[in-house]
Amino acid sequence: MELEELIENTLRRKHLEEMMDRPFKEHTPLEGMDNEQIRRFVLFLFEENQNKSRQLDEMIARLDEIGKDLKVANKKIDTLTSELLKTKRNAEKDALRCKKLEIENKVLAERLSLMNAQTYASSKSLKGIDRKKSSKGKHDDKDDFDGTPQSLAPTEEPAEHPQESKTPKKSKERPERKGMTYCKQVVGTPIIHKSDYSRIPEGAVVISSSYKKVRNIVSHIEEHHFEELKIKYPDGRIEKIYLPIKDEPGTELYEEIVPGTHITANLLSYLLFNRYQMATPAHREAKNRLADMDWHTSPQNLLNWADKGALQLNKLIPALKSVALSEGANVNVDETWLRYRTVDEKRKTYMWCLVNKKARIVIFFYEDTEDKDGNQKHGGRSRNILSDFIGEAKLKSLQSDGYNVYTYLDDELVDIDHLCCMAHTRAKFKYAYDQGCESARFFLEMIGKLYSLEDEYKRNQLSPEEIYKRRNDTKTEEVVEKLRNRLYDLLTNKSEISSDLMLRALNYLHTFWAQILAYRNDGEYSINNTAAERAIRPITVQRKNSMFFGSIKGVRNSAVFNTFIETCKQLDISFQDYFCRLIQELKKGRKDYENLLPMTIYK
Repeated sequence: MELEELIENTLRRKHLEEMMDRPFKEHTPLEGMDNEQIRRFVLFLFEENQNKSRQLDEMIARLDEIGKDLKVANKKIDTLTSELLKTKRNAEKDALRCKKLEIENKVLAERLSLMNAQTYASSKSLKGIDRKKSSKGKHDDKDDFDGTPQSLAPTEEPAEHPQESKTPKKSKERPERKGMTYCKQVVGTPIIHKSDYSRIPEGAVVISSSYKKVRNIVSHIEEHHFEELKIKYPDGRIEKIYLPIKDEPGTELYEEIVPGTHITANLLSYLLFNRYQMATPAHREAKNRLADMDWHTSPQNLLNWADKGALQLNKLIPALKSVALSEGANVNVDETWLRYRTVDEKRKTYMWCLVNKKARIVIFFYEDTEDKDGNQKHGGRSRNILSDFIGEAKLKSLQSDGYNVYTYLDDELVDIDHLCCMAHTRAKFKYAYDQGCESARFFLEMIGKLYSLEDEYKRNQLSPEEIYKRRNDTKTEEVVEKLRNRLYDLLTNKSEISSDLMLRALNYLHTFWAQILAYRNDGEYSINNTAAERAIRPITVQRKNSMFFGSIKGVRNSAVFNTFIETCKQLDISFQDYFCRLIQELKKGRKDYENLLPMTIYK
């Protein structure tokens, strides 16, 4: 606003106040002022207004700067806020992940405690539903006594007639042991030591005589040196031979030398039994057991000798396999994992076990497979290994656990009945029951009834035809129907399932229902896969003691030796005797391997 306009407005305002006879209170009164005074006063107000306007501009400029700083600060705040929100979201995700890990850790801890309880508790068997309660000893109350009368253990009042109060203890009926007596047989051929009658004290008379049985073990290694003659025949042929002296003891050992070694079959079978049945590693055998017998040798020597023995037994595998996979055979199959050492690491692999319970044959096999890229892979768990091993064999049935590999065999082995193991099913419900799932008790009781019926068939020595009839009678069908109804009731109403293990057990039973109860289709079928489980158990013990194999060759040797050791155990014959007999027959040049098997060589 210009100065002239300001003066004009002021004068006009004064004139209006005079006309309206109203005082001007907001500013300094103008009454009594002439024009010059008013002019100076207005000039003063103009200068004051200019100063204030200048200050206002400075404040506006300063506010603009502050605004710019606030914009920068707001941007920083927005950036920090977004980062905080992102951090918060990540923290929430981490918290959720931690919660899931805590739940998984809790589940794993429960499973570990369950496995520890089953492994180290007083009762390891899964047959009983309820755990055995520990009985309190008669001296356990001493720990509860603290010196007060209340802590004293209650004493039983004496009976008025002690003889009448005592009830005879009922002995547990064991019909399977009726007719059995204590084994008192003589071990081997006894060595008789008679008394010297000439040393009887003077005047003493012999009333009777008897022999005191004493057993002793002799464990030592003998070293025999056989003189070999290098002779030249008239036709120019040169040969090394040993000509034994007639009736000289120990000469028969020359015919028991394992080809490619300087040890007998008897000694090699001893070493093999210690390694594959007693689960003694080679270094422990060489540095401890053999060193105690004053034989200091390298562990590698034991492994090399095992290779030579495996070469001889490998010749019999095809003949043994043809008997085990004969037409109409019922076989049990299982697999277990192993580790073997390579140049820079230890790798995991699998060994398979096939059992023909009727023929009493156990075969371990370890085959190579190919991965997706066509590269060769040692061992494996794929169904191709089993299907290739069975080949064109016309089996009647194959029993296994519920591993998904076996389910695909139903599409390949069309004419073979596939059975699953009832024991695996029961174990899953037992784990759920041990974690507090009471609904699993019904399934345990029903499966227990099926096992009781199987025990009754075995105890009565029923024929397969009679067993087939019993497995499909009204009594068995009633138990199976209860199982089926309860299974579908729980799967329909899952709110009653309070455990993840229980849900898994129900899904397992539902998925493999036909295979689990397929044992009812024939009287020769078994309710569980125990035959294969027991046969493969020595492999797991070896795995724990030795931890890993030194090479693939060691794994293959283990399969060969365990095959013949377990088969000999099934046939109740000594592997040591069989191996010695086999080496003797092979050194004679025999190649009729079907007659050199453990079940045919003694015929």
